Amino acid sequence: MDFLKAEIERKKRLMLEKNVMQPDKKYFKRGDLVAIQDKEYLEKHKIKTKEEEKKAEDDLPDSQKDGTAIKDDLYPLPREEVIRRFREVLQPILLFGETEDEANLRLRSLEIVGDNDRLGGTSQNDYREAMKRVDKAYLKSVENEKDDGEDKNAFESKVYSTDKTYEDLLNMAIDLRQGDLKHDDKVIAEWIKVLMTMWSHELTSKTEAERMSVKVRMEAATFTQTKAYVKPLLRMLRKNQLTDDIRDSLSSMVKYVLQRDYILANEKYMEMAIGNAPWPIGVTNAGIHARPGRERIFSKHVAHVLNDESQRKYIQGLKRLMTKAQVYFKTDPSRSVDFIQDEGEKADE
Repeated sequence: MDFLKAEIERKKRLMLEKNVMQPDKKYFKRGDLVAIQDKEYLEKHKIKTKEEEKKAEDDLPDSQKDGTAIKDDLYPLPREEVIRRFREVLQPILLFGETEDEANLRLRSLEIVGDNDRLGGTSQNDYREAMKRVDKAYLKSVENEKDDGEDKNAFESKVYSTDKTYEDLLNMAIDLRQGDLKHDDKVIAEWIKVLMTMWSHELTSKTEAERMSVKVRMEAATFTQTKAYVKPLLRMLRKNQLTDDIRDSLSSMVKYVLQRDYILANEKYMEMAIGNAPWPIGVTNAGIHARPGRERIFSKHVAHVLNDESQRKYIQGLKRLMTKAQVYFKTDPSRSVDFIQDEGEKADE
């Protein structure tokens, strides 16, 4: 009863504070109380009504009434030109709930902040897009060579530039897997950059006739595709955001590659890519009863290649880099994966 009396008193005080009672009436409308509460809420949180927004917009100068003061070569554009440019970069011409003006601004930001290393989504052929990029880069280098009289490296990228050499990596690998996670991430990142730089120099050193051949064009497309695939991994290594299980497998793989033991490096790669658990697709709860191999199912042994598309791509790119390392730094055939003797070595024999 005390609680009920207190609630009645609270309601009476609320009515007196809101001043919703008419002097000649004993009752009030619920809508009047709600209107007063809404008004207090708007004043408290400084929320503008539609009338106030319209009045503020009328007070703006004519140059700012369109909601933006941006005027350059990319904004505003005719609708036909916006559609044409969106289709060139394989982007949707209009998103759900997007106006034509917002689509024009999205096109402007896409062309200004667009990533040159970004390939298309999963619904298209990345290799075909890489081939197109290689052809465009080749034609551009030919034009620059005619204009400037010098050949520029079309495969260089600031993301993969490094001042380390392979001998420096061997010295850094001594402290690998000693508990310093930042050092492990740095060694893995530098290994990727060194191999990408060596691969870039190999493609640049090709002659004009070799560059026009199908074999070199396919290799250049593979390089361009790998460069885009490995970029998210380098970003995670730079920010030290790599998971412990992937870092453990990668550090072991890089260590064996630097020791030129490509058999063990390939085993670590396969362990990271598809795992060695009894259920490699990542089943961690197979039922309510314990199984004999239940204790061997944890995140390090599941298939990381199935986690997401970005992870699948950089794992595929790491395999290509490991293959190039075996080409550049040869070892005994007993420690090589899919050993194939070069034609030059056969001729020497």
